[in-house]
Amino acid sequence: MRWATQITSQPDGRIWAIAGPAIVSNVTTASIGLVDSWAVGHLPEEAALAGLALGAYGMSMLAWALSFLRMGTTGLVAQAAGSGQARRAAEVVVRATIIGLGLGGLMLLAKGPLIEGALTVLGASGPEEDIAKTYAGIRLWGVPLILAKMAVLGLLIGRQRTDIALFLEAFVNISNAVLTILFVTILSLGVPGAAWASLIAEVSGGLLSLAILVAALRPGLLGIMLRQRRLWRWQAFAALFRLNGALFIRTLLLIAGFGLFLNVAGDIGTVTLAACHIVLNFYVLQALTLDALAYAAEALVGEAIGRDSREEMRAWVIRTTLWAVALSLLYFGVFGAFGRPLFNLFTAQAAVRAAAEPLYIWKALTQPIDIWCYQLDGIFVGAARAKPMMWTMAAALIGFYALTQWLVPIKGSAGLCAAFLSFFGLRGLGLIAAYLPMEKSLFGPTRRKRHAA
Repeated sequence: MRWATQITSQPDGRIWAIAGPAIVSNVTTASIGLVDSWAVGHLPEEAALAGLALGAYGMSMLAWALSFLRMGTTGLVAQAAGSGQARRAAEVVVRATIIGLGLGGLMLLAKGPLIEGALTVLGASGPEEDIAKTYAGIRLWGVPLILAKMAVLGLLIGRQRTDIALFLEAFVNISNAVLTILFVTILSLGVPGAAWASLIAEVSGGLLSLAILVAALRPGLLGIMLRQRRLWRWQAFAALFRLNGALFIRTLLLIAGFGLFLNVAGDIGTVTLAACHIVLNFYVLQALTLDALAYAAEALVGEAIGRDSREEMRAWVIRTTLWAVALSLLYFGVFGAFGRPLFNLFTAQAAVRAAAEPLYIWKALTQPIDIWCYQLDGIFVGAARAKPMMWTMAAALIGFYALTQWLVPIKGSAGLCAAFLSFFGLRGLGLIAAYLPMEKSLFGPTRRKRHAA
């Protein structure tokens, strides 16, 4: 690669050189739907905002489901960089980019059924459904380049260049904000204008990410790689598909867990659903920062594995985890002390506020519990071991569902939040149990013999 990792030699500095820009990047990325909602929310048609909300939520879920490409690329790139195999790192990201473009193209061919299926799951109907179809139908054209950008983000995080990732995401989100104001507020193009603004911003970001990839390679290397049989080996692509397939299933199960939370809340009642939806917003906001420390674990643990250093890997596991625990305890204190006023910022409705009263304590308790699944996800991604993540997620989802059947009839919304807490706790416990076997598989006798061969 043409550029080297730009980080301080101090361990805590190395962690925050990755996590700091990643936090800002995650927060700016989360703003893309807020800008659309703000602009469309000022239109006279009531159905416009509801339709946009459905379409934007569907696109967010799609992007979340496809984030496996970023995660799978990060761990492999970090390991290749740690072992000094720059060419191998380049091949990983180029193959991932090819997969992203190809998968995105296939999704465009199935665009109609995809939109119909998503809106059916979301329960869309009436004029809102037509508006959501228009919005999603426009934005889906950017999926191939969105996936290509995810592969490049995997490269940037794996090479510990989250500063460039921050620049890339800021470019997309600032472009989206400016274009949305122009198309919706000034030119009065309505929901299609918001969709076109997002599409142009996302396509521009995808093209910029491809330019970053080309710039990261030595002059002419990309053309040479694309002409060589080595890049196109089926075995190499199959390995990526196996890793990414497990990550994809794991992410779908995670989305199913959040969906189950909202569905059960809706069964309890509309007011409970509104309260639980706001609680879920706090989970998302918390994840924006805890995921950033997981990114640091992905890159640094992967680099240590590439150097075949168990001691270095353990040192990064411990240090990044200590920072993550410290941050989760800070959240615990803040939400424990200010949960009610923070919640009240999201709604002025007395009934919703009353429904949230039994939920504050459960949300506060999640802070020191769900940190383990976030952090261990990062460690397993850095190790490029996705199957334990998939199986523990499946087990946690089953446990969550079983507890909703038991606790919700007895305790209502509080029982639902307690069951949701178990979803995170079971994930964390499962990954803790899988950690030592994973480490043994990386550094045990079989690994040494493989290297010797």
